[in-house]
Amino acid sequence: MSKLSLISIILGIVLLGVAGYMAYSQQQSLSSGVQIEATVESKEVTMDSSKRGDRYTPHVTYSYTYNGTQYTSDNIRPGIGTKASDTRTAAEDRIDQYNVGETTTAYVVQGSPSKSYLKKRVALYHLYSAS
Repeated sequence: MSKLSLISIILGIVLLGVAGYMAYSQQQSLSSGVQIEATVESKEVTMDSSKRGDRYTPHVTYSYTYNGTQYTSDNIRPGIGTKASDTRTAAEDRIDQYNVGETTTAYVVQGSPSKSYLKKRVALYHLYSAS
């Protein structure tokens, strides 16, 4: 077996391990999420330009109180990162339901109250793309 083949196999195993860990972490967050009320502090869509084109990422910042302590978060979904969209309209549509100053439902991860998220769903593409 050549060194290149061995490196490719090891890299593949590492990538599968990372994807597996991310999936496990997201599932743990979903299964232990405690529903709470949160206040939307801000929302915006940011643009990143690269050689591959423009990408638009939605952001929602919200605050909540859990066990008497105030927290602020910007996680829309459990796990790492928020998936960017190809168009500003698509990114805006993903956060359209949130209005600054209004109360919304969020979920706090039991045992880690500083970790929270707004949408109790995970898309598989989050395993491969953390923008």
